[in-house]
Amino acid sequence: MGFLNYSVKFFIKKLQSYESIYKNRAPESIVHEAKVLLKLLYDLRDEGYEDSYTYIDERCNAVERLNSFIYSNNDTPFVLKKDTVISKPKYSRHEYNLEEYIASLEQKMHNTDYLPTCIPDVFYDIAAYSRKLFDSSSPDIAYCFLLRDTLLPYLAFRKWNKDKLLNISYLFVSRKYFSFFETRDEEIYNAVQEVIFNALDSGAKSAGELKDYVRISLDTRLKRFVRLFDSLKGMLSNIKQQNIMIVESGYIGTIPLLFSALDSRVDFRLFTTIPYFYDCYKGKFYTNKFEKIREFETINCQDSLFKLSSVSADNKSFKVVETINIEVKNRAYAQLQAWNRMI
Repeated sequence: MGFLNYSVKFFIKKLQSYESIYKNRAPESIVHEAKVLLKLLYDLRDEGYEDSYTYIDERCNAVERLNSFIYSNNDTPFVLKKDTVISKPKYSRHEYNLEEYIASLEQKMHNTDYLPTCIPDVFYDIAAYSRKLFDSSSPDIAYCFLLRDTLLPYLAFRKWNKDKLLNISYLFVSRKYFSFFETRDEEIYNAVQEVIFNALDSGAKSAGELKDYVRISLDTRLKRFVRLFDSLKGMLSNIKQQNIMIVESGYIGTIPLLFSALDSRVDFRLFTTIPYFYDCYKGKFYTNKFEKIREFETINCQDSLFKLSSVSADNKSFKVVETINIEVKNRAYAQLQAWNRMI
C-alpha cells in the first residue's frame, strides 16, 4: 500500500465525509482535523517532497477542497512555523564520540555564555509533554529518547532525575542510521513504512495489531533487513529493565513501532501523530495538534546543530559532526540555555 496510496484513500474518505455529513457548521474537532490534513500536505511540500504533495493533491483535489471546507466553517488554515535558520547548514569533518558530545551539550545547557534567545512557542508544549511523561515514570521502565528529535525531553529527564532512580538513555536511530544497512536499490525506512500502511489498510485498529503485523513481517517481507534488526535488538539487549519506553516526536511512529515488534518489553509515547493513527495510537500520543510537529522537528539545537556521521563496525560506537555555521551554533546553544531555565 505505502504512504502515498494510503494517503489518497484516506483523504478521499475524509473529504467525502466533510462535504456530506459536515458540510456546514462542522464541529471544531472536525475542522481541526481538516486543517491538520492540509498542514500535512503543506509540510510535505516544505520538506522537499513536492512529488508526494502533488501525487496526493492531484488524485483528489485535496488542497482546494480542504481549503474550501475550512473557510466555509469560518476558520483559516494553519500557517507554516519552523525554527530553521539555514535550510542546509554545513558541517565540520571533525567527528565527536556521541556520548561525549551529548555530555558537552548538557554542560552548555547549564552555562550562561550565550545571548538570550526568543523561546519558540513549541518549547512550552515540549516541556508539558516531557513533564507528563516524567510524572508518570517508574524505576521499572527504561526511558529511551530517539535523537535528534527528542534531545530536549532527554535533557529535561536528566535534570529532573535528581535522585537517580530512573534509567534514562538515548538511541540515535533514524532514517540516517537505517541507511548504513541499505543497498543501492532499496530504502529500509520506506519498506518498514509500507508494512505499517499495509497493516492499516488491512484493518488494524490498535497499536497492538500494528505491532503484530510488523512482527510477522520481520520474517517475511522484511526478512532481507535482518542485519539492521539484529543491530536494533542488540541495542535493546543491553537494557535490563522489565519495560522499555521509547520517546519520540511522532508522526507515523515508524521506529518506535519497529522497536516494539522486535522486543515485547517496548512501548512508546509520541508527542503527536496524524489522523491516520488517532485510533491506533490512542493513549500513546500527547496531543492531536500535529500542526506543531514541524516547529518541534526544526528546533536548531535538535535539527541543525549536529548529525550522525558514522557508526563502528559492531554498531556500538556512534560518531557525530557539528555544524560550522556560527549563527546556527549560537542560536542552538542559546536555546539549550533557555530550555534549562524553563525546566
